[in-house]
Amino acid sequence: MPAFQPPIPSASLKRKCESQDEEGFSRKRAPKGIPPFEGTAPTGAIIDKYQEQVWMVQWRNPQYKKHKTWDGDGVLVISCNGEAVLYDSDGKILSTSNSKAILPLYEGKDFSVGSKEIELERAIPRVSFISGTCFGRSSNVDVSTLPVLSSSNSNSIKKFFSPSLNSDGKSKKITNDVFHLNSESRICASLENNATMTKQSLHWAANWRKPQEKKNKTWDGDAYVSLVKDKLYMISEDGKIMGSAPWKGQSLHSGYKTFIGGKEVELDLAVSASQLPAIKGSEINISQDEELPESPATVPLVEANQNQKFVAPTSFYGTTKPKSKQPLHDPDAPDNLVMKYPTKEHIKRFNKRNLPIVHVVLDPILSGKMRSHQKEGVMFLYECVMGLRKHEGQGCILADEMGLGKTLQTIALVWTLLKQNPYAGPLAVVQKVLIVCPVSLVNNWKAEFYKWLGKDRVGIMTCDKVNGNIDLFGRSKFHQVLIIGYERLRTVIDKIANIHPPIGLIICDEGHRLKSASNKTTAMFKTLDTRRRIILSGTPIQNDLGEFHAMADFCNPGLLDDYSVFRKVYETPILKSRAPDASAKEIEIGEARTAQLLSIAKSFVLRRDATLLKNHLPPKSEYVVFIVPTRLQLAMFCKILHPKKLDVLIQSSTAESLALINILTKISNSPILLKATADSVKVKKDDNTPTIQKAAVTEALTLLPDKAHIADLTLSGKLVFLSKILKLLRQNTSEKCVLVSHYTSTLNILEAYCKKATYSYYRLDGQTPQNKRQEYVNAFNKETQHSSFIFLLSSKAGGVGINLIGASRLFIIDSDWNPSHDLQSMARCHRDGQKRPVYIYRMLSTGAIDEKIYQRQVTKLALSETLIGSGASNSKSDSFTRKDLRDIFSIHPDTACNTHDLLECGCERDTPTEDFDTTSIINDDEDPKRNMGFVSASDVREEDLDAIETAYLQKKKAGLAALSEWNHINCLESVLDVHIQDNILRKIVASFAQSPTVLSGGEGERSRLDTLLAGVDIERIQAMDNLRSIRDVPGGTVSFLFERCAKSNLDAADK
Repeated sequence: MPAFQPPIPSASLKRKCESQDEEGFSRKRAPKGIPPFEGTAPTGAIIDKYQEQVWMVQWRNPQYKKHKTWDGDGVLVISCNGEAVLYDSDGKILSTSNSKAILPLYEGKDFSVGSKEIELERAIPRVSFISGTCFGRSSNVDVSTLPVLSSSNSNSIKKFFSPSLNSDGKSKKITNDVFHLNSESRICASLENNATMTKQSLHWAANWRKPQEKKNKTWDGDAYVSLVKDKLYMISEDGKIMGSAPWKGQSLHSGYKTFIGGKEVELDLAVSASQLPAIKGSEINISQDEELPESPATVPLVEANQNQKFVAPTSFYGTTKPKSKQPLHDPDAPDNLVMKYPTKEHIKRFNKRNLPIVHVVLDPILSGKMRSHQKEGVMFLYECVMGLRKHEGQGCILADEMGLGKTLQTIALVWTLLKQNPYAGPLAVVQKVLIVCPVSLVNNWKAEFYKWLGKDRVGIMTCDKVNGNIDLFGRSKFHQVLIIGYERLRTVIDKIANIHPPIGLIICDEGHRLKSASNKTTAMFKTLDTRRRIILSGTPIQNDLGEFHAMADFCNPGLLDDYSVFRKVYETPILKSRAPDASAKEIEIGEARTAQLLSIAKSFVLRRDATLLKNHLPPKSEYVVFIVPTRLQLAMFCKILHPKKLDVLIQSSTAESLALINILTKISNSPILLKATADSVKVKKDDNTPTIQKAAVTEALTLLPDKAHIADLTLSGKLVFLSKILKLLRQNTSEKCVLVSHYTSTLNILEAYCKKATYSYYRLDGQTPQNKRQEYVNAFNKETQHSSFIFLLSSKAGGVGINLIGASRLFIIDSDWNPSHDLQSMARCHRDGQKRPVYIYRMLSTGAIDEKIYQRQVTKLALSETLIGSGASNSKSDSFTRKDLRDIFSIHPDTACNTHDLLECGCERDTPTEDFDTTSIINDDEDPKRNMGFVSASDVREEDLDAIETAYLQKKKAGLAALSEWNHINCLESVLDVHIQDNILRKIVASFAQSPTVLSGGEGERSRLDTLLAGVDIERIQAMDNLRSIRDVPGGTVSFLFERCAKSNLDAADK
């Protein structure tokens, strides 16, 4: 309840009665903007029935229910003769009454006015009713209905005489003559005071919130609002200025809503200046001695000097000198990162208005937390988007490997461009930024912005299913960054193209999605005219040079000309030079074009590898584990890939070939997956003719044991190995594991096994809700091995953007044709925050399709390294022929490692292979077997076929040349002297070698001969014959290893 001031003394200035003193009037000040009413009694008092009165009331229509409710608030005006008028909260007349029986009045009294039931709440000043403040706005009340003052009261009013002014210009202060105003005069003075009061500083307690689209809105916090010099300032409880907005003369009152600094504000209560917190970092002068306006009971008048001439502020204070433009941050401070200064050509091109030039300095908040390679990346990005590099255009590709901080570098660039400009003008370089990424990473990007910059420095908006977000982003000055998924962007691209200010910077995360100039994702960006474009991708080139041209043309349109010209000038000569049968002239031309293309690419492509992290992260060891398939798997392969069917498979349609490749991959994971494939094949009703796929699946299913179930890992060699190593890790270490697969059906098998073995686990795939994904990741990283031992991860749903630093062992169950998918998945554990050495295992079925997929990955990565990496790759082959397709459908059951056989390196098992020159496998021009030309079938000789086969093997050997940098370990040899860095893997290899127990799943029981051989001195026999046959070992045995260990300067954490 608001308190009121004591009544003003009467004109007679007689001493008050003692009874008046005993009533204890409140000495609290009235709320600002509501002048006190002289006839208002304190709380709980009974109002004299001969006074005019205004009451705040609650009203309702007559009700007959047990628990009555009020219909609304209102204002009751009662004249001295008892006439009552009831107004609603909008100032409209609800009811009237002429009965005097309602007097006297007091708080809580219930009675009826006309047809309305009312209850008195509190008395308010009549001025509040006339000014309209009791209705929450300026008055719209019908003045003709106001009760008229009685004549008895008007007789006591003295006449007001205006003071005279001397003509000599000297002002005289009236000290003793105090003019007492009558009721009408005081009302006018109060209204006038209320109007002039807005020219002073008014202060309010208020609530604020960011713009919300939800139905039930909530407030984000409390603040203060001050009106200073026709401007509204919002002040936080800590004294920081949160924003300002011009005041257009609206009436300020409790409940008044407006927008200040991009936030919605609602005034609550008026406060004095002394209640405000100390203002920090602002030139706003709010006197702490300022109080709420006093009641205009007495008006001391001062004679004004009419002859004094008005002095304009500009002439009084003199001419204002413009402040010199300064950098936002000190460029001379230690460790501050200063961007490249504009060149003369750049100034001439972009500084048309001759603005002052200042240094652009990276915010110390970010630069103090960044590593040296990240600062170099920010400088590279800034120079590219500002047009300070050699190439024509303002785009670039940041192709750092995973884990080097591409997100942080991008955030630093965005923050710099949003706040600074080398040409000191009123605006920064950009006002709006668009970040496009896979939908699973939208919240990750938002979290990264909040992590490095906090929630108040930059406005972030994510686009969901509501189109209104785009409209709000265009209107809002607070929201500067829009994060949206690729698929969602297609539906709102037209709206984004029309927002103002326009998008100044486009960032495409996982930008290898733009590898084709003709796909819908790339085509939609043509709607935007933004020149500054950045692609973030750890694997920008995955298949051919056409992908590189598409991404380069997206960043810098026209830099590499049209694709037809690019193909003629660069792609075709380079590919010809990389063929095993290339002539000397083709090699020379290809090398020259490669060098020219590399020179252009280095201007807008930045690629660094993960070796830069050796000073910041624990060591990482990678293993390619070749595992012997079970006899059941080999039998299924033979059923499907029978030699009589192979020719038909090669000549069949592409769709048929792809379907069969998928079936072979699933058999390599586990034969139990063939059941689900068979069910999907039965559902299809294309025609009555059985396809190759249907026939192959039907025949292979006959080999599957009747009692096979989903949790049986003994059906697959890879899963046998996995079960062994998981058991050792659980028993001997406190480490946690991540199991990655491209198939949810494979994850189903692993999940069933985890339940059977009572391993605690989390699972993240395409069916996991978005709001649960980060929750699972955080829980897995924080919990111990007992609470969360395994994390089952789908590479397509969670292979990018998540950090699983709680695990130190990662297993790739099946490989993908696209190497970027596997590389992204492998980078989930070896990231900032990792405390343990990391071990990564890529599991391959020996001699099966797994090896062919891996070989293809090595070739593709070698092409990428040649163009955007260090250029040191030895790979010289990257094409795909029908011969390769025949090779994919071939099984090699008698080899320990088909990939190593193709290398023909003759390496030792415990030392890395020496680099070999791939040019030695390319024949000279004089070789007559290479330029045979067209030859009829009858003239083809056997040695000619051998030459073609030899050339093909040489091509594959050249493509796998990058594997010469790995350690090659044949695990079927004597393993007593094998030096495997991973102790757990060494135990697995030793256990299989010393006790080749035949497992179930089509392998049968251990034979009597095996029992006899168990007592033989195996070491002596192996010394005589160092190599065992692949057919002598059970499924799940590790037959071969490729090992690569990255050293670290950090001490390895204790296991």
